[in-house]
Amino acid sequence: MKSVLLLSVNQEKIPYPVAPLGLLYIAHALRHNGFRVSILDLCFSKNISRDIKVSIKFFKPNFIGVSVRNIDNLSFPRSVSYLPAIKNVVNQVRLNTKVPIILGGSAFSLFPEDLLRLTKCLMGVVGEGEEAFVKLIGLISSNSNGFDTIPNLAWIKEGKFHQNDMKCSKVKDYVIERELINNKLYSEFGGMGNVQTKRGCKFGCTYCTYPLLEGNQYRLRKPEVIVKEMVALKTKYKINHIFFVDSVFNYPVDHAIAICEEILRKKIKVTWSCFAWPHRTSGKLLELMQKAGCTHIEFGSDAFSDKVLKMLHKPFTVQDIMLISERCRKVGIKFCHYVIFGAPGENKQTIEEAFKNLKKVKSTAIIAMVGIRIYPNTELQEISIRERIINSEDNLLKPRFYFSPKIPFKYLLNKVAEFTRNTPNCVAPGLDIRSSGRMFEIVRKHYPQGPLWGYLGG
Repeated sequence: MKSVLLLSVNQEKIPYPVAPLGLLYIAHALRHNGFRVSILDLCFSKNISRDIKVSIKFFKPNFIGVSVRNIDNLSFPRSVSYLPAIKNVVNQVRLNTKVPIILGGSAFSLFPEDLLRLTKCLMGVVGEGEEAFVKLIGLISSNSNGFDTIPNLAWIKEGKFHQNDMKCSKVKDYVIERELINNKLYSEFGGMGNVQTKRGCKFGCTYCTYPLLEGNQYRLRKPEVIVKEMVALKTKYKINHIFFVDSVFNYPVDHAIAICEEILRKKIKVTWSCFAWPHRTSGKLLELMQKAGCTHIEFGSDAFSDKVLKMLHKPFTVQDIMLISERCRKVGIKFCHYVIFGAPGENKQTIEEAFKNLKKVKSTAIIAMVGIRIYPNTELQEISIRERIINSEDNLLKPRFYFSPKIPFKYLLNKVAEFTRNTPNCVAPGLDIRSSGRMFEIVRKHYPQGPLWGYLGG
């Protein structure tokens, strides 16, 4: 029986560590196709070279998959690149084995050629990997050609980069096995478990990569399977708070309602939180969510000016944001708003408008970001080229951020820093205001469950 070792490179723990769901899905697919599988999750590793050496020595894999979740921490001005760590992991693997190395993960999917050349690997899977990964190692095992027949595959041959068309498969309704990772550590340091209720995103936000990674059509998991997974997390791993990692939980509305109803039908005593959009969420849906255990909602509002919202292609207004905030307060759900300052269309007037509206909204917390990380193949890249913020040939592997040319850069930074310092429930990761790793450690010791921003007050 062939064996596959899957490595998760991610070591980021701020604001909390995120369990490698993608690798768990790959592991499930491999197991059900007759492979032995082990996962080396480096998130909590204190000696990467030793852990890689030991895992390879004892598991003796025939193939190794390396999952790259992030290129950098997405925060400005304290931008941290993970490229040296990624390269080091691959180098450490090579020191201990000569078996084929296959790259994958969301970050690889955005920069496949760059990461293949950086790590000197020859192949990787772009987008969803359950089917492509299994087909690829089957092809390699049989010493066959035919890389061009595998959807989602990227590879380098004789120095030339090749990439096949992406394919989004049907969502398979099964509960993934989680015993391959240390769920206790994720619960202890992160305060929650993660569950995916769907794949894909139909919305077209200017900067977003979700449609590039998962497609622009929703593929929904069955509510009964989702709830079964929640039950497994609670009974097997004692995880009592779940975070739904979908880009938007509350759309399609019927699916969100069905999940809540299934939770209530099964009478699960688990609290949960989610990402959501500030529209198409009635008071009745929020009441149902709260009754089903929802305690926290993170809104990707992104702007508190209608002008900027329109430039970001958000299908809602500031009034919608105010309305959903009032509804959350009414039903007793804690909520935070993510806000990006410096987005397309931003100027001094929209900044002041945003500050004024943020004071009115009375959210539990505000997560303030300055600038937007520019990714390839997004509309933001096109805007950035048009406004001469970047050139068309610029390599975006190195973090580049968009800032509206209509507002002075130093003015923007100073105003956001001033607002954040004077707003007790506001966190600014890039400015290191109420967002240090040490602070999160201390708060987590006192509040073992749920998102940490829920304890800021407001």
